[in-house]
Amino acid sequence: MITTVPLPSWRELATSLTGPMPNDDDLARPWKRGTESAFWFSRAAWALKVLAIWWEGATGRKEPIVWLPDYFCNQSTLPLRDTGARLIFYPVGPDLEPKWDACQTLAEIEKPDLFVLVHYFGKSADGTKARSFCDGVGAYLIEDAAHVLGPADGIGGHGDFTFYSPYKIFPVPDGAVLLVRDRSVAEDVEAVVNALPDAAPSPWQWRIKRFLQKIVPAPLLEKRARTRRPNFKDDPPLAPIPATPRLSAAARRMLATQGGRMAEIAAARKTHTDALRAQIKSSPEGRPLLNSAEAGAAPYRFPLIYSDQERAAGLFNFLSEKGCPVETWPDLPPEVIAQPELHADAIKLRRTMVFLPVHQSAEPDQLMECCSVDELA
Repeated sequence: MITTVPLPSWRELATSLTGPMPNDDDLARPWKRGTESAFWFSRAAWALKVLAIWWEGATGRKEPIVWLPDYFCNQSTLPLRDTGARLIFYPVGPDLEPKWDACQTLAEIEKPDLFVLVHYFGKSADGTKARSFCDGVGAYLIEDAAHVLGPADGIGGHGDFTFYSPYKIFPVPDGAVLLVRDRSVAEDVEAVVNALPDAAPSPWQWRIKRFLQKIVPAPLLEKRARTRRPNFKDDPPLAPIPATPRLSAAARRMLATQGGRMAEIAAARKTHTDALRAQIKSSPEGRPLLNSAEAGAAPYRFPLIYSDQERAAGLFNFLSEKGCPVETWPDLPPEVIAQPELHADAIKLRRTMVFLPVHQSAEPDQLMECCSVDELA
């Protein structure tokens, strides 16, 4: 059975129980550029909260204005919302790039203090334009590289801050890293980080789930997945994020062994993505969202975009019934849903895209069979 996320090996599962415990900087070496300072969290959502609190302390003002793209996961905004920050969602186009003309218009009404640029699905967003925009309005630039394996051309080199989410790429229970370019800023950020609750998520539920996925026969897992299949248009229920901002010891041990595998992991993901692209032909009804170059060296998912929601839902249901872990994303913020004219492209993307797995632990032949759409055609 193909799983949604990569499965750890038995050796990696054992490493989660015992192994080296590197410090933050050593652990972050594969992601750091130059003299950047590194701070680790269980999830990247905590990094956004830390930066909002840091901004208040640095400026002596309350309620920073944080601009986020409208095609964004609402669940990930919850820790940031807890700070009292004012969230403004700027529009992105069908290519997932910010609509810069619209951003200029919005900035005439209310300029951002913190501007978040997302590199979606491994695709490099235009950091040069984002840097120019932020310099023009006096905002700090945050690069959201949660879908990215590591620094690459156009990723991680423009922002005042960059964060990655290795737990989305590697077979680990949690883990996100915030990189701060300015050393003097990093000292103040560190003070905010140190004031967070000293709690990390328990890895046991993750361990048990991965253990079962490795030993339970695939037909039984596929049958269970079919019975739990969500409706295409339904988002997962919004639930508070547990107050466990720290990186778990299990994830720290496991991440220490993953940095040396980044080239191997990137190659596997690229191979799987290119194979899916060759198998799933473009048509007037649907096509891969990204070409091979846009998907980057280590694609996160394989996004397919369809002409309307009915066709996208049809593919989603067809592949789900076959046992393929097809996904939808994201749960759009309520502010976006409430302004359908301004956020028309983000809403359409949510309603017309499905995502296939391309992770490194998938068996290529099984992945091709699982994600085949020939019968649907």
